[in-house]
Amino acid sequence: MPRAIVRAPGHDRSRSLGWLAVAWMEYFVVRGPGDVQGMPVRHGDEYTGFVVDCYGLDEDAGRRFYDSAFFSRPKGCDKSGLGARLALFEALGPARFDGWAEGGEVFRDPWGLGFEYVYEPGEPMGRPVSVPYIRIMATEEGQTGNVYDTVYFNLTDEASPPRRSAALPTARRPDWRSPAAQNPGRSASTLTRSASSTSCAPWRRDLTSARESRGRVTTWMK
Repeated sequence: MPRAIVRAPGHDRSRSLGWLAVAWMEYFVVRGPGDVQGMPVRHGDEYTGFVVDCYGLDEDAGRRFYDSAFFSRPKGCDKSGLGARLALFEALGPARFDGWAEGGEVFRDPWGLGFEYVYEPGEPMGRPVSVPYIRIMATEEGQTGNVYDTVYFNLTDEASPPRRSAALPTARRPDWRSPAAQNPGRSASTLTRSASSTSCAPWRRDLTSARESRGRVTTWMK
């Protein structure tokens, strides 16, 4: 599919929280409802590169280069699944810049679920968002269910990694018929805090060249 990728000057994939994000998502998030429900997630080069680019940071202050991204692929390419994984990472994972690594520092999930990520020299380190606020939007509210169902499954199913944390409260499915649901401008879903893996395997070096602000990130998927 023809495409054009627009990147900011100074964009360098080695300065990105995206490597940590991909490792976190592959460790903690499983696939949502459907034929592959509960199966582990693995990202290929294209999806890995997209996440790494989205979390690219500038070299000086570690500010995020981008506050929005557009991802368009045909139906059946797991776009909603990727959106759900990004929502979970933003809500629960180390999605904000926390300084530059000298090399060898280790991020461990605070819930004791076994996730460990070893930073390389010069790599940005991550910390959780203090007050995560996740917006899931579509042309009509029912379409957000493709993303939310995967989020909901990962926060409620006993077999999913996040639910192994006793610190994670039970999620509640929204009632789409309620007055709040019928007025999207007055409603929002706030996810709580849970979970993080393996170091970033061989594909980390296969992708060529990527340091975040505390602003929101909107990812458009079509």
